[in-house]
Amino acid sequence: MFRFTIFGIPVEVEPWFWLVMSFIGGALGALSGNSPDAYLGVVLFMMAGFVSVLVHELGHAMSGLKLGGGRVWIRLWAFGGLAYQQGGRFDRQRRCAMILAGPGAGLALAAISIVSLFIIFPAPEALKRLILYLSYTNIPHEAMLNIFPDNRPVYGFLNAMVWVNVWWSVLNLLPVYPLDGGQFMDQFIKSRKAMHKTSMITCAVVIVLMLGLGMTLGLIFFAFFAYQNYIGYREARY
Repeated sequence: MFRFTIFGIPVEVEPWFWLVMSFIGGALGALSGNSPDAYLGVVLFMMAGFVSVLVHELGHAMSGLKLGGGRVWIRLWAFGGLAYQQGGRFDRQRRCAMILAGPGAGLALAAISIVSLFIIFPAPEALKRLILYLSYTNIPHEAMLNIFPDNRPVYGFLNAMVWVNVWWSVLNLLPVYPLDGGQFMDQFIKSRKAMHKTSMITCAVVIVLMLGLGMTLGLIFFAFFAYQNYIGYREARY
């Protein structure tokens, strides 16, 4: 367990976090290809994933401290991250603001990465790279080297930063509990059964789309969320 403190907020990083990040970053392909460039791409993705998830959770934690007080801490684990809030007092408006602060921080980080892209490259080439970065299927660092022979580690890092913070923020805003979109929805839907049912339907749609894209890990995540909401639906009284 890796522990540290940032802005006075305790952070715990579980080993499973690094394992999942390496898997998403293409570790299996790197091992089979045994290419130094592929290994570098995995490491860069892990770094970008760590920064991105941490900033996302800091958005929740810091806004929670400002809006509701109490005590906060962060845990990065296999399914991303969690910001815990203990003893805070929130009305619905402040809780909604705290929920949206996480994806907001991620999208702000994506904007910073995109601006950096246009600072580093001439505009036509920067635009070409941005279009590739925003493709939903993440472009491996090794493939980026073939597309742009002048590539250096900073470019692979920007690739991961743009992709992670745009697409993960968008997925996190879907009305699926316990994602941020689901928690936001939960502030307005009084019926727990309706909330879980909406989450299950959304998961089913996402799973169908991911089947078409061949996104194995995404399927696992949303199948797990669908199962969680099925259990919640069965146990809910109203």
